[in-house]
Amino acid sequence: MDRERRNFALWLTAPVVLGLLALLLYPTISLLVLSFRSPSGEGPATAGTILSVLGSPAFWVNTWTTVKFTLLSTAISFVLGFSLAYAMEVVEKGHSFFLTVFILPMAFMPVAAALTWRTIYDPTFGILNHLLGSLGIGPVLWTTSPDMALWSVVIVDVWQWTGFCFLILHAGFRSLPKDTHEAAIMDGASPLQELMTITIPMLVNVFIITLIFRFMDAFKAFDSIYVLTQGGPGNATETLVIRAYKEAFQFYNPAVTAVIGLWLLIFTIACTRYAGNRIARGDVK
Repeated sequence: MDRERRNFALWLTAPVVLGLLALLLYPTISLLVLSFRSPSGEGPATAGTILSVLGSPAFWVNTWTTVKFTLLSTAISFVLGFSLAYAMEVVEKGHSFFLTVFILPMAFMPVAAALTWRTIYDPTFGILNHLLGSLGIGPVLWTTSPDMALWSVVIVDVWQWTGFCFLILHAGFRSLPKDTHEAAIMDGASPLQELMTITIPMLVNVFIITLIFRFMDAFKAFDSIYVLTQGGPGNATETLVIRAYKEAFQFYNPAVTAVIGLWLLIFTIACTRYAGNRIARGDVK
């Protein structure tokens, strides 16, 4: 009977598994083949494209920009999401209202949100510079200054996706056993001691899952960056995804695009596999 059930389960899931494998394997194999082509995507297979892309200083500048944007956006949105989730544990009134407000930015389409923020960032008519001017601070070139452009796109990304971190962490807080906290209070533990010695250790798995998903989302960010700066000024906000888009649709270099896509795939797997394996093995308690 058990064997029949296993066979039935295999036949039931086989179409889905085969379909997913086809969707994953074919693009991956095509990407590998294309990355060994000449820069124009034609001609015999060669490693010249990969070597030329990896040997380009601009490629490593794009990689460093991607790392900076990803780490900044992930860290800030996680800290803010955790702070909001922790604050919601002590809010007694207006819980539903605050919950709605915190996750509302996620409902906006990224392009629409970026267009709104581009208006806010406008150096002449933007409300942000107007408010700064009322405080005696001169106009800031939010998206056209090399020093401010990256921070500007990070702010937009954090604004939109902090609610994602908050939602997962809020659910994690709600899943904690109440008797543990009550015992800590009865033992005279302060709120800070309870947070550091009980709450945070019990939420480590939730932290890792939140960071992995937020990291991957920030790593492939495209819409807001392209709408706000298109990778500029210069290449101050040109991440690998923006570079891949330009190589594909502006410069018509499919082989270079494939190399960048392959690098993105390898980088993402390398950054997330360790934490994912630890969770799967149950090493993190």
